Amino acid sequence: MSIEPLAPPKKPKRLPVLPQRGKLSMFEIALFVACLVLIAVELSQNLRDVMVLTFLFAGLGLAWNIAGGYAGLISFGHAAFFGIGAYTSTILFVSAGLTPWIGLWCGGVLAAAAGALLALICARLRGPFFILSTLAAAEVVRIGALNWSSLTGGPEGLSILPVANVANMVFVSKTAYAVLMLAYVVFVYAITKALEGSRYGYYLFAVRDDEEAASAAGVNPLLVRTAAMGLSAFLTGIGGSLFAQYFLYLDPTFVISPELSFQFALLPAVGGLGTAIGPVLGSFLITPLSELLRSYLGNAAAGLHLVIYSAGLIVVMLYFPGGLAAALNRLGRGWKRKP
Repeated sequence: MSIEPLAPPKKPKRLPVLPQRGKLSMFEIALFVACLVLIAVELSQNLRDVMVLTFLFAGLGLAWNIAGGYAGLISFGHAAFFGIGAYTSTILFVSAGLTPWIGLWCGGVLAAAAGALLALICARLRGPFFILSTLAAAEVVRIGALNWSSLTGGPEGLSILPVANVANMVFVSKTAYAVLMLAYVVFVYAITKALEGSRYGYYLFAVRDDEEAASAAGVNPLLVRTAAMGLSAFLTGIGGSLFAQYFLYLDPTFVISPELSFQFALLPAVGGLGTAIGPVLGSFLITPLSELLRSYLGNAAAGLHLVIYSAGLIVVMLYFPGGLAAALNRLGRGWKRKP
């Protein structure tokens, strides 16, 4: 009679300290707790505005990263999806009285349809040709918004009555907006983390890195990229609706502008392209820097804030070519090597 040795007890799984693909880390939890503390702290109205915009653009950077970072679809036309979401929810609210809590989902669905259509038409293009096609598509949407005055208000824009009401998604306190924007970030981040750890996420990475090899393995690149662009546009459209409810005014020259599309792409590039934490880190660095420099230096020395902002971006891109997320991982590996 043989006696089998007892299996050693399984060690409880610990959360990784630094962000990893498809896994929640202690760093991410600590960052979320820090955001909650920041919301609870008394800040000036100016700093509250910066915090709200930082959360909003973190979510928008995450949404762009699904298409640009995971699927390899570098898009400079995401402002079109942003504007479609913003105008859809606002028009439904102003004209039909539909609450923005429902209108933002309608705007997201319409933006997703536009994103999927754009991917079906243009995803076969490569490199700068695809980038230019997305830029042209956004310009078409912007011109349409400027000229369809009966629907969008044209160059004069579209306003939302500032009647504070939860049903209207209009609040007196900026703290409520900060909580709403943080919820948006958490929502998009959860989708991103689930996506990158799923089978479909690996399809995305395979298509991005080697389309021919992925196709030979049975992956449909067009279908994978179309779904990624649709999801990215859907989340961007929701962000556009939240933007409209915060500022209560839509100006097509800004809401659907190339500069806004560049901003969406810049956040993941600085924070770490193709990583979940990258767009968040990018927004936490770039958005406060941009807003505070504009606030404190914009009137005193016109243009100086742009010089400092650009110099800061150049330094980051030179010394952290892999983004802030890569620098964070290198720092973590350095700590582990210390005796």
